[in-house]
Order: sequence, then C-alpha cells, then structure tokens
Amino acid sequence: MDATSSINDIIVGYAKEKGFHQQTLERWLNLAEADREAILGLAQGLKPSENHLRDFLDWLDEISLRDGLSPRDVLSSEPLVRIFSDPRLSRSDKLKRIKEEVRRLRFPRLSRIEDAIQQTVRDMGLSSRIQVIIPPGLEGGTVTVQLKSASYEELKRLVVELGRASETDRARRLFELLRGDG
Repeated sequence: MDATSSINDIIVGYAKEKGFHQQTLERWLNLAEADREAILGLAQGLKPSENHLRDFLDWLDEISLRDGLSPRDVLSSEPLVRIFSDPRLSRSDKLKRIKEEVRRLRFPRLSRIEDAIQQTVRDMGLSSRIQVIIPPGLEGGTVTVQLKSASYEELKRLVVELGRASETDRARRLFELLRGDG
C-alpha cells in the first residue's frame, strides 16, 4: 500500500466515523495529496463538524483561486500554526480562531471594514456599560446598542452619553462603514 492510498484510507475512515456526506468526502479526496494531508491534520486536531469542514474547503478553494496559494500553504501559515499550537487554547477555541483567520483571508475587504468599525466604536469612547453589537458579516447593516444599568440614575446618564455619541462624526462613520462605504 502506498502513502496516497494510506492517507485516503485514513480520510475515508475519518469521514465515515464522523458521518460526513459522500459529496464532502469526494471533495476532500479530490484535493492534491499535500492539501488532503493538511486538511486531515486540521480535522484530526480540531474535530470540526461537517459544516465547519465545508466552510474550510470553500474558503480555502476560493483563496487558492484568488491568491494562488494551496490549502496547505494557507493552513501552514504562521498565524494559523501559532493558533493551532497554542497550549492555552482549548480545541473549540482553536477551531473558532482558525476559522475566523481563514475567513479573514477569504474576505479581506469585509475584514478591513469590520476592523474599521471596531476601531470607530472604540474611538467613540463609550462607557463599558454601553455595548455596540455589530452583526456577523455585517448582515442587515444594523447595529444593536445595549445599555447595562443598575439604577435609574445610571440609565439616564448612559442615555445622555449615547445621545451625545450619536451626534458625532464617528457615529456617522459607523453607519457609512456598515453600508460598505469605506
């Protein structure tokens, strides 16, 4: 038995054990050998669900087409290796962070806008009792503002603070960024 059939056997066994659909398995097996191995290492180390694995396959394929990087190149990049090997992180934290990093690589413009929004919110200098919540992927173009108050007086103060902040250029900029203007 050669190394390729051995890796394929391991992948088939893994997919069968996890109950992956045949289409997902075939997609994985159709990758170049080095890419199959890299995905296998990711799968064995992080144990992603089939949906997470499909996201990885989609995003890695799109990055490959756009940037000319193989999935193995992306998965062996320094930021991902650092996250994967961080002993302080749980398996689920590693999965979440690696998936977020690959998503950021796949959607660089969206990532820049999200970063700019987060910086704009920080620049607003709001109390920690006022949270501005941005929807994942900027879907819907809306924000949720949450006030946490332990008293009527504190609520009044927070409402005034939020009112002042809403009249600034930073608040306008926040909504421009949400629309993708930026």
